[in-house]
Amino acid sequence: MRAAGVTLAAGFAGCSGLGSGTENESTGSGTATTNRSETPRPTLSRFYVGESDVGSDAVIDARAEVVAVRPDSETDRDPVVMVPGLGLSPYIYLATPDGRPGWVEHFVDAGYPVYAFNPPRNVDSGGLDTAALRNTESASLSRWSLSRAWPTWGFGPEVGEPYDDVRYPVEAVDQLVASFPAYVGTGGGGGGGRRSAATQTTAASGGQSQAGDAGGGGGTRFASSRETAALTALLDRVGPATLLVHSAGGASGFAVARSTPSLVERIVAVEPVGCPTDEAAVSQMAGDTPFMAVYGDYVADRGQTGRKSACETTAALSDEANADSRMLNLPDDGVSGNTHLLMQDDNNGAIADRILNWMAG
Repeated sequence: MRAAGVTLAAGFAGCSGLGSGTENESTGSGTATTNRSETPRPTLSRFYVGESDVGSDAVIDARAEVVAVRPDSETDRDPVVMVPGLGLSPYIYLATPDGRPGWVEHFVDAGYPVYAFNPPRNVDSGGLDTAALRNTESASLSRWSLSRAWPTWGFGPEVGEPYDDVRYPVEAVDQLVASFPAYVGTGGGGGGGRRSAATQTTAASGGQSQAGDAGGGGGTRFASSRETAALTALLDRVGPATLLVHSAGGASGFAVARSTPSLVERIVAVEPVGCPTDEAAVSQMAGDTPFMAVYGDYVADRGQTGRKSACETTAALSDEANADSRMLNLPDDGVSGNTHLLMQDDNNGAIADRILNWMAG
């Protein structure tokens, strides 16, 4: 394992001991490279964005933790903001269960500053008011279970039974389970609102809507106002940036791209919970910003064909405004076995390189 990979994994595991390197929020663009042998040691730091609701009756406030990782040397490449899905944390980008480098390291090694966003609804990010939680019926704590995550994310048909070609390091899945944060489920996406039927279904099923095949489109249907506000605050601070979103994190990402298109250089959507399929909505989503959707294997088995189809539509509509927009469906390229967490799969580096090469144009 490379020394830099050890630095990142160790730094995240001891979160309070993250490096205190100085942030440089310069922006720009550049050409990706996959030669990591001459790259400098990355610098880690941590900060918060979003408004604190201290003194209000909110169960969890609107702050979001951000883990910033960047090369020690100056770079003119625009930042990459990575947003995890519902009930997941920056861990999915910072590390892998079996100790290989995560996507953060791959992108930093290519010269990009990376900001890993920890959504406000996560208890370890937004700050939970336990008294308010006890006194409300409009919010509850949820956490993914392995029995639900295993088939939903494409590890195998049943927990403990992996697909023959699965690329997730299932032998170390206990590390993934240990990373699952408790998160607040409410109708308002993070505190204060009456829980909707969709939100209740999400919590009961382990953290993800079961409506993926029912429509697959919409894109912003599951957007949280608190998450969207915090993500906008982050882009205000470090952007313009490439917005890389995963699963339900795509909802807030698409909403931000529509409300503040000047802050979004590119959109990379990794198996999002639906994509916008309305032509006007796609046009509003950062205008002619390049769009890429990335999908792994066993999509039909996971009940995700509607979501994938929606993203194919988005890519086609985006291509009309920017010819660089595309759909990266790995099985179409002969790559099998990738899961919903393909940023941690055993070929995560090869997938990262394909995204980086696309970003470089």
